[in-house]
Amino acid sequence: MIRGLSASANRQIAAFERSHGLPAGEVAHSFRRWNASVRQPRGDLEAFHERDDTDLRHGDYHIRTLLEITLHALRPKARRELSAVIGSADERVRDRTLNNPFAPQYLPWWMRRIGV
Repeated sequence: MIRGLSASANRQIAAFERSHGLPAGEVAHSFRRWNASVRQPRGDLEAFHERDDTDLRHGDYHIRTLLEITLHALRPKARRELSAVIGSADERVRDRTLNNPFAPQYLPWWMRRIGV
């Protein structure tokens, strides 16, 4: 369960986890890790990231990628709610990092950032 989200949004997230074979609470866990990662000292930001892979059953994906996949699976109102609570952590990441001009452009924005 993610605090600040409606009961409907949390139910949709739980249904998403079940339909993708994820453990209950995996999205909330990724949300907490994403928030925790942006509170770490600048050099430790990458310590909370896992490699990007969208095979959700194996858990070897970037924590922000799971949140993004979840966003796209939700209905619009729930998507707006989750996006709003993720947004503050995203802003902190953008404030603490720079765009890596050498990173492949096909990667999502959170994987093309470097710490400063």
